[in-house]
Amino acid sequence: MRNPNRVLLLVGAIALVVSAFVARRPGRGDVGPEKALVLAALYAAPVERVETQVLRRGETLSDVMARAGVVGAEFHELLLSLREYVSPRRMTEGSEITIRRWAKDSTLRAVDVRMNADTTVRLIRGDLGWSSEVIETPVVVDTLYVDGVIEAGKTLFEAFVDHGGLDLPYRERASLVWDLASVYEFKLDFTHDIHPGDRYRVVYEREARPDGTARRRRILAAEIVSQGRSYPAIYFDPDGKSGNYYDLEGRSLRTAFSRYPVQYARITSSFSWRRYHPILGIYRAHLGTDFGAPAGTPVRATADGTVTFAGWDGGYGNVVMIRHFGGYSTRYAHLSRFAPGIRRGAAVKQGQTIGYVGATGLATGPHLHYELRKDGKPIDPRLARLPGAVQLTGAQLEAFKPHAGERLALLDRLSGRGAQLAAADSADAGAEAAVESGGAEMP
Repeated sequence: MRNPNRVLLLVGAIALVVSAFVARRPGRGDVGPEKALVLAALYAAPVERVETQVLRRGETLSDVMARAGVVGAEFHELLLSLREYVSPRRMTEGSEITIRRWAKDSTLRAVDVRMNADTTVRLIRGDLGWSSEVIETPVVVDTLYVDGVIEAGKTLFEAFVDHGGLDLPYRERASLVWDLASVYEFKLDFTHDIHPGDRYRVVYEREARPDGTARRRRILAAEIVSQGRSYPAIYFDPDGKSGNYYDLEGRSLRTAFSRYPVQYARITSSFSWRRYHPILGIYRAHLGTDFGAPAGTPVRATADGTVTFAGWDGGYGNVVMIRHFGGYSTRYAHLSRFAPGIRRGAAVKQGQTIGYVGATGLATGPHLHYELRKDGKPIDPRLARLPGAVQLTGAQLEAFKPHAGERLALLDRLSGRGAQLAAADSADAGAEAAVESGGAEMP
C-alpha cells in the first residue's frame, strides 16, 4: 500500500512563503502569522486522498473493495461498470487498484483499476451510482539512432546491451536486438555471421510512456556491415498493411523460408551424416539441426504450410510435421507442448508459434531438433538454396526508391554519433531529423 499525501511539509513551506510575503506589505489589511498559517493550510489542503493496493495471491477485486467499504449491491454496481471494458477475472496477482477518497470526509470518490501498462479503467462514484471511463497512458513518439562496432569476444547482443552511450533500460536494449534479428533472420545468422570489426547502425521509432518504457517500437532503417559486405534494411509499407524490409534494390529481406525456427537460439548440433549420439553412444546420421534454448521458448513455423502430424513420435518425443509448397517439409521435435490449434490438417503461417521447446523423447536437455526436407530427402537448412525473395515492381518500386534514399541519407547523416535521440522535424517518422549531441535521452 502506498499513500502519496505529504501535507504537513507542504503546509509549512507555504506558510513560510505567505508569512514572508505579507511581512513585506505593512499597512491596512496586514495578515498576521496565525492567519497566514490558516491561509496556507487552506490552499495546501488536498482535494483527495489516494492509496494504491496491489492484488495479492488468492485475492479478488471484491476482497480489495470490501476493505474499502464497498460491498453488497454497491459492489455489484461497480462490477457492472468495470465489465463494460474488461472482465475482473483477467485481473491477476500484482494488479494495481487505486482507491480515491474525498479528503474532507474520506468518502469514496473513485477507483482506478490498472489493466496493463497502457490502460486504466476509472470507476467514478456519483449520486446515481457508478460510471466508468478508460484512461490511456500518454505516449511520446521519438526516433532514436544507435551505431557501433563489434569488439573481439562480443556478440551483437552484448554490443547492444553493453553500449555505453545508449541510455535505455536493459529490457528495451535486449528487445531491440531481437527486433534486429527478426529483420535479418533471412539474410544473416547472428550466431555465425557476425565478427569482430563488423559494424551496425540502426534508426528506430518508438512510442515511449512517461516512465520511459516503450509501448511500440519499429526499426525504420538499418545496416550491418559483415566482413566488408553491406546488408541494408529499409522498412517500407506500400499499401498501409503489408510493411516489410527491403534492400536498396527493392528485394524483400524475407524469403519464403526462414532458416531457423527459434529466435536467436544457439546451434548445439549441426546437420551431419555421421554424429556421435550422446544417449545411444553410437555414431549415426543427424539429419537435422539442434537449437539450444530454455524450456518453453516458442517454436515458429519456418514457412506457410499444413500440419501433417502433431503428436508423440518415439525418440523424437512431441513432434510437429508440416508440409510446404514445392515439395518441402519440416519437422520440429522434442517439444514440451503444442500451441493451441496445432493439429493434423491445421494451416499455419510463417512465423506462427506451433509449439514450445522441451526435452521429450531421447533428449539430454531442453532443445529443438529441426529438420528440413525436399521431396523427402533431408537437407542442411544452413546451406540449402531456399526459395527466393519478393521483388517490388512497377509503381511500388518507384515509390520505394526515394523512400529508401531518405532513410539511407538519415543513416549516413547520423553515422558515427554512437547513440542518441533524433528529434524528428517532419511527420514522416524522423525522415528528416535534427540530432542533439550526447546519449539518447528518455522522454
